[in-house]
Amino acid sequence: MPRIFIAFFSLLSLNVFAQSPIAVQPIGGEVDFAGTFGELRSHHFHSGVDVRTGGQTGWPVRAVQDGYLSRIVVRPDGFGWALYLRHPNGYTSVYAHLEDFKPEWHDVVVQRASASKNNRLDLYFSAGEYPVRAGDTIAWSGNSGGSAGPHLHFEWRDTRTEEPLNPFAYGMHYGSDSYSPRILALHTADGQKATVTSGAWSQVLSVHSWQELSAEIKDKKHPQGLNLGIQALEIQWSWSEKQTAHGFEMDRFSFDDTRCADGLMQPQVHRRTGLRTYRLAPSLGSAPAWSSPDLDVTQPGRYTVTLTARAANGEITQASGPVELLAGTGYPWADPLLPGKVDVQSGSLQAEDLRMVWNRNSFTDPIVPSLSKVGDRKWQASPDVPVLRSLVYFWTPPADYPEAWRSKTVLIGRDPRGSYRIVGEPQSDGSLRFIIKIFGTLSIAQDLEAPVFSGLKSGSFQGKPAWYISLKDNLLDVVDYDAYVDGTWTWAYYDAKNRRLYIPKQGHSGGLLRLSAEDEAGNRSTFEATLP
Repeated sequence: MPRIFIAFFSLLSLNVFAQSPIAVQPIGGEVDFAGTFGELRSHHFHSGVDVRTGGQTGWPVRAVQDGYLSRIVVRPDGFGWALYLRHPNGYTSVYAHLEDFKPEWHDVVVQRASASKNNRLDLYFSAGEYPVRAGDTIAWSGNSGGSAGPHLHFEWRDTRTEEPLNPFAYGMHYGSDSYSPRILALHTADGQKATVTSGAWSQVLSVHSWQELSAEIKDKKHPQGLNLGIQALEIQWSWSEKQTAHGFEMDRFSFDDTRCADGLMQPQVHRRTGLRTYRLAPSLGSAPAWSSPDLDVTQPGRYTVTLTARAANGEITQASGPVELLAGTGYPWADPLLPGKVDVQSGSLQAEDLRMVWNRNSFTDPIVPSLSKVGDRKWQASPDVPVLRSLVYFWTPPADYPEAWRSKTVLIGRDPRGSYRIVGEPQSDGSLRFIIKIFGTLSIAQDLEAPVFSGLKSGSFQGKPAWYISLKDNLLDVVDYDAYVDGTWTWAYYDAKNRRLYIPKQGHSGGLLRLSAEDEAGNRSTFEATLP
């Protein structure tokens, strides 16, 4: 049985490993991982490697190669505190969710924030300003931004294209591994499941399209570790003395295509079980790039399907079993025969006072879309198909809708993979426009409440004395905030995850503290207190 696909990519990886541009590991010693490159996440591919830090912050983070500081980002969400180093061989390393930077770079943050009176920073630097050597301690690991727990998120990018690359293929060490990858089961969109035992399944699965079939694959670094993603997958069909194969490797992707992760998952299986299973045929998404079978596999009949998956550490696992392809559309290797299908063309739908507009290549699958009103200011879009590109919704408020609410109207969108909330943009025709990547349950709400401050306390931030105060909004994100001590603007940091605003004491022994905060709908609140 030929293994041309997997063998080719294994050789490619070995060739890149030999170059080893990552000269020093970002965190020293034997480490565990909470996520690997290309792992399926809801609404995105994981763009790097998450290095676990034992539930602690403050681990030294090192430059992996000679280069220079090219960018600093400080924000309450996303990557939180993050550094970007540019290297002379065309790569950029990224270090995210940090607790703090080295003192010189921390001072730059405070100085630039004070000069601009802006706490959310995105700073760029030239090659001669802040050079680094491989092994330099540049920061300390943390839990800032959208992190779900203490760890270091590390990325290795192509500087020219900004595409994230697989760090393990460029010299990052995987280390010891005591848990082999395994294909646990095959699932179908309509609920069939075939359990894999000793590398095979015996139950005949029946599908109308190869997109309905997906594999449940598990890999860990050790038995108590977290489930990690795979790097490559080959699907081989055997029938009537014929064989053909196709597959993909996650070696790089564009951030413009990160939504294609939803298309690589089987959406009906995910909705029903919560499992992120790998579909065995490509969606309409452009990533990852799949090879194509050189023989026709759209004819109904019995096939023996063999799966070969490669884990992040290069280990390979296989499973094989029978699948019956029933008469169907033949998608993706034959044009689907769906009247009104949405695959490449644009279109629109109207459901009473809500209109939806989409552009070509907006969905992962050919569909006949539906939009219906199911309640007061509530709608349902179906079927459950992931969205690749932003959809535009126009809602026409009733005649008695208060004018003051128009700039504070929120569309809440939910699908089985997540939810979003976005403030509408008033249009000249009286409607409100919402741009959102959700095709699921939609509802209209109003955010008329300003963020709330409460409970000023004394504590610490980044290991130094600070005041902190709870800062919460009822519906949206806090997008702007300011702190003044005795009338002087003072740098502060909002931890959006824990809803705390930190104000470093920085030599302040007391005085009048004045705070203000604004949410996405423009609701603004203030707070005053005398500092001890």
